[in-house]
Amino acid sequence: MKDLLSRAATVAEQAELFQYNAERQAVSFESSKLKEITSTEEQSTTLRLIREGRLGSSTVTKPHSEDILLKYASNTLQYGSSVGYKFPGAARLAQPSVYDARVTRVTQQEMLDMASDLVSALHAYDPNIKAMAEVAKQRGTYALSNSAGFSAECEYTTWLLVFGGELVSERDGFLFVQDYIAGTDYEGKTDLLKSRVIESFRLARNIATIKPGQYPVIFAPSEVGSVVSPLLACLNGRAVARGFSPFKDRLGELGFDPRLSIIDDATASGAVGSKSFDREGTPTGKRALIDRGTIASYLLDLQTAAELNLVPTGNGSTGGPVPNNIIIPGGSSSFDEMLAGIDEGVLIEGTMGAWAGNPYGGQVSGNISLGYKIEKGRLVGRVKDCMFSVNAFTDLRDNISALSREQIWRGNTCYPYLALQDVNISAKV
Repeated sequence: MKDLLSRAATVAEQAELFQYNAERQAVSFESSKLKEITSTEEQSTTLRLIREGRLGSSTVTKPHSEDILLKYASNTLQYGSSVGYKFPGAARLAQPSVYDARVTRVTQQEMLDMASDLVSALHAYDPNIKAMAEVAKQRGTYALSNSAGFSAECEYTTWLLVFGGELVSERDGFLFVQDYIAGTDYEGKTDLLKSRVIESFRLARNIATIKPGQYPVIFAPSEVGSVVSPLLACLNGRAVARGFSPFKDRLGELGFDPRLSIIDDATASGAVGSKSFDREGTPTGKRALIDRGTIASYLLDLQTAAELNLVPTGNGSTGGPVPNNIIIPGGSSSFDEMLAGIDEGVLIEGTMGAWAGNPYGGQVSGNISLGYKIEKGRLVGRVKDCMFSVNAFTDLRDNISALSREQIWRGNTCYPYLALQDVNISAKV
């Protein structure tokens, strides 16, 4: 790497070299039958150059292709985008735990047995359900060096368990339930995953009716991301720098319920989004984006930080700023207490097509693919043919009724249950 960086210094003022290697194995079932067993390897090397304020880059996937890499990266300089930053130098880095040797020791047969056991458990509950399951592991390394003196590498593992199924019948219509566990540490116990999926199917077999109107709604941790997605879009430095975000020039301003905080944390051990440094060599850390309702920080890479005259936050990627791990701290109520306080409402555990047509306006709506009616503090059955609509800006400012103490990690997010008042629910009468 040092030799290539030295050669790159003869054609550019700054140079950065990124190397990536990964091995992945997976076993998957679909419609209760074995679908595939896969084993893949991936490697790539990317060279980025900056000359006279322009960025050029090239990527190769074959080893020992340094000459081609340097040639192609040099040729792109004249067409590259303008940049206003310099690559970062050496720095002290956090060291989150992102490698578990137990993941590497899991055999393909053990993965097959685990996936088969998940499918068998759902088939034993109801053979009419078409079960799906995936067990996957990955081990990889990445390293980054640049001409400014930064040099670091990371070895990581990922472990993924996905379990669910679909049921199609005249009575139930189309019912799809899915849950998963994802992290960098090995998790061999599947009992919790089984119980959550089977309990969802059990509850969903009872159909409840609900009239259109405004109701208190609890969003499960799996769906809180739909509600807060406009906030993350507006906290992205690219949207701020381009003037799309309504949060521009509002750092330090109270914009949301003081019970709401949103944290980007790349230091959480065992989380798939944790890392010591971002794709550009900026050290990562833990910072509040929303701090007790106050707009506290943006997600910034080198370019957006330079455009906004701010410090990069360790969220750089090849495509602009991205979150690492997003965490919403829990509140003072348990999930059971939140349920008990609702006379009539809805629990949303799954959506289909939930999206923000204009994230900078905060509006989010979608079909409720898996939701339950709440009556007098109890879940009484699944609601069908319903949609929800919220405005993230106003509802997260004025309509939060509770955040649960319980928080659930899902990949690179950790969310509590979120209860909102007066959510618009449309339904077939």
